[in-house]
Amino acid sequence: MTFDITGLLIFLLAVVPGFIAHQARSRLVPRSLRDQSVLEETGNYVFNSIVVHLILLVVFRETLAVFRSVTPAGLGAAIVQKQLTVWAWQHRYLVAVYYATSLLLGCILGVLRGVAERDRRIGTWLADNRFLRPLLLRLGVRALLEEAPVWYDALRAKTGDERTFVEVRMKENGGFYAGELKSFGIVSDSEPNKDFLLVNVSYKKEEADTYANLNVDGVLINFADAESLSFIKQTTP
Repeated sequence: MTFDITGLLIFLLAVVPGFIAHQARSRLVPRSLRDQSVLEETGNYVFNSIVVHLILLVVFRETLAVFRSVTPAGLGAAIVQKQLTVWAWQHRYLVAVYYATSLLLGCILGVLRGVAERDRRIGTWLADNRFLRPLLLRLGVRALLEEAPVWYDALRAKTGDERTFVEVRMKENGGFYAGELKSFGIVSDSEPNKDFLLVNVSYKKEEADTYANLNVDGVLINFADAESLSFIKQTTP
């Protein structure tokens, strides 16, 4: 029973770098548009963790080989003899350095994935790869194959100093709203109920009328009530 608990603890610790990579990626691109099962979420973490640990194991092995260290051989023997926890305590400083490095590499991996996936380069490449696509689908790692919705891709700011201004034509002769886009929900393109918030808003009833400023902090609009939306992006000087 003790060995089972130890193995579970080692597994959970090994997956943490993948969890950090997933969180770092999610800061740059929208999360999965589908409800993911616990198994699929865990599969994403494990996939990221495998990449991190494969890179680190190669780096650490080559580094230790330069110094002609017998540590890798000792690790192999400890695994065979089921003495991994004893070996880890004897080399606790090396394990601590390795683990801290894996967390940092997980964060870097997540950022790199996020930057690449933000322009959908990875998803497009994987979706067209006849070898990797079936493997990822079999493993349940579908997040890498998903693309950001057009809604998100059109309205998101490409740079930190870019601002998006929109004009909304409302349904049933509800008039026109114009203002700066403050925030919007990241949902699937097939979802009609997309909320977005406008600030510094002006309104007019008819298309030929002149816009009048609204004395409000903002206007929350649901796209299901809009007939169309046009936008202009401007970079703050």
